[in-house]
Parts: sequence; structure tokens; C-alpha cells
Amino acid sequence: MNVLCTICARKGSKGLKNKNILNFNNKPLISETVFFANRNKKIISKIVVSTDSKKINSIVKSKVDKVFIRSKKLSNSKAGKIPVIRNLLSKSEKFFKQKFDYVIDLDVTNPLRNKNDLKNAFNKILKL
Repeated sequence: MNVLCTICARKGSKGLKNKNILNFNNKPLISETVFFANRNKKIISKIVVSTDSKKINSIVKSKVDKVFIRSKKLSNSKAGKIPVIRNLLSKSEKFFKQKFDYVIDLDVTNPLRNKNDLKNAFNKILKL
């Protein structure tokens, strides 16, 4: 089973400037999400990030399978998350030359995940 983990992290933010790279636990916020994804490699096949930020790219590029640079169309505040995830899925399937059975999206701004949250949620999906 191939499971793609997407992490969407644009540089712009309406509410909190540069929120995805603000310090959390003495490291950039996005690092916590990437760390969590990597701890779940028993479930996750590939981890990809979508960003329009050079800074975010430099923080995560050695810790994920691929960073895709977002187009301007998908980087503005009106761009919905679903089109970004669809774009990531399409680019990932071409890049890795494989199809993915599931997509798990992790929000950067939700760093307080329990280590079993992903496992439990994924098991529920498999039972449907």
C-alpha cells in the first residue's frame, strides 16, 4: 500500500506572519510536523511538502522525500487546500513514478499530535 503524506506550507499568512517557521520547542514549527511524519514511516511511503518559500524549502528539503515549489496561483490566500493537495498528488505520482492509494495531509499549525493519532485514524479509514 502506497501512502503519500502531504504538508502544505506557504510563506504568506493573513493572521500570523511567517507562522510555519516560527519557533516552537526551539525549532521552526514546520520541523515538528516533518518529524511526526518521519516517525510514522511504517504507514507513510513518501513525505512531500508544497511551499512557495525558499526558507521553508531549506529547512525541510533534507528531511522529506521531495519539496515541490508552489505556483503563484496556488500560493495566494484564496487558494484552497484541496487544489494544493491534488497538485501535490499529481506531481508526486509523476516524480516517484508510482500511484498512491491514500493521501494523508498534516497541518503545520497542529504540532501537538499524539504519536498514535495517525495510526488510529488510518486504521479507522482502512476499516471503512
